[in-house]
Amino acid sequence: MSRILVAVTPLAGHVNPMLIVAESLGKAGFEVFFNTADLFRERVEAAGLRFLPLCGNANYDHHHLGALIPELRTAALGMDQANCYLKYLIGDRIPDQYRSLRQNIREHAIDLVMTDILFLGNLPLLLSGEPRPPVISCGVIAPSWHDPAFSVFAGPDNTPEGRQRNLEHSRQFNELRAPGNTHVNAVLEKLGVAVSGGFNVNAVYRLPDLFLQFGAESFEYPMSDRPTNLLFTGPILPRQEQGMQAPAWLAKLDGSRPVVFVTQGTLANFNFNQLVNPALAGLAREDLQVVATAGGSKAGEIVPAANAIVEPYIPYETVLPKTHVFVTNGGYNGVQQALSFGVPVVSAGESEDKPIVSARVAWSGTGINLNTGSPTPEQICDAVCDILRDPGYSERARILGAEIAKTDALRTIAEIVEATVSTIVPMRI
Repeated sequence: MSRILVAVTPLAGHVNPMLIVAESLGKAGFEVFFNTADLFRERVEAAGLRFLPLCGNANYDHHHLGALIPELRTAALGMDQANCYLKYLIGDRIPDQYRSLRQNIREHAIDLVMTDILFLGNLPLLLSGEPRPPVISCGVIAPSWHDPAFSVFAGPDNTPEGRQRNLEHSRQFNELRAPGNTHVNAVLEKLGVAVSGGFNVNAVYRLPDLFLQFGAESFEYPMSDRPTNLLFTGPILPRQEQGMQAPAWLAKLDGSRPVVFVTQGTLANFNFNQLVNPALAGLAREDLQVVATAGGSKAGEIVPAANAIVEPYIPYETVLPKTHVFVTNGGYNGVQQALSFGVPVVSAGESEDKPIVSARVAWSGTGINLNTGSPTPEQICDAVCDILRDPGYSERARILGAEIAKTDALRTIAEIVEATVSTIVPMRI
């Protein structure tokens, strides 16, 4: 029986899809070890997997990021916050993540390592030249790779003029990310390794033996310099929990009024004045049924409205089948889940990968990008009403949803893992 080590950054949006994958691999006959923070031990063990805690500062509770990384409290949205995350949430965890990998590979005779994209503790393993098993990295967030065929800011244009623009935009992007990249380079240097030419965003995609993007290829810009190690699996969609009792308020979603589902996801939900409260205020006078979730945070900080149902946590798959418009700050998994139900999107995000997701929503024609992380009530209301008036958004969302329905991510991943452990002779530390 092949032994798989799944090592995951302890953020809910990363653990959730990776845990679904790990559980599926366990059922497919692999012995799976799940390496993340103690916060997720109970869930991992409930899935029938061997839990292994991360070492040192890699083992943290994402609910307390403000205390863990004080710089986040003052970082402006956008690139300042992105660099803060890259330095202190990602870069500074590399040594202890790497220590966890080495220890677990050695102690458990691991045949293959799977990590999420932000688990940069895999870089020293990949760069050192030491004996190791094969490494697969998984794109659980929107891809931020660079390619001559598209601009990271403005989308695809493969004309000669467009390619020149795209390359210039990539240069500007790397310049904006320079503080974070420099920090990661310094961390790697202390570990005795370095990325050729210096760390940049493309390194996390091209260095692993395989990179699996957990997304629909039809939601992604066409590439002209596609990495040979890149494979799209389709999105990892949560499954409806068996025996879960439907909430009583679900009966209100009876089709008599359009349903608008509002969320800020599970990470950037510490300030509901960014999106949820403006959405509820902007939609309060419309003949709509609004459903809002706090994403597991404090629902009491959401200002209620007469036409709104507010819950601390709602599984998306409970509401999306009855939803007409999904209002979100641009979480990659949430947007793809909405599209899998053919639901068009209003997206407003400035942190993490959310601007990238929002840009793809607009490019794909499946919704509206508000181009801000703090929209006004009027902007949200206008966008929702535009989508409800124009059937083109729903039609394009349904077309993309049909493409997603053709994928079977878990089966694809299991086949790739089986082929990898069967054809590559592992070299254990």
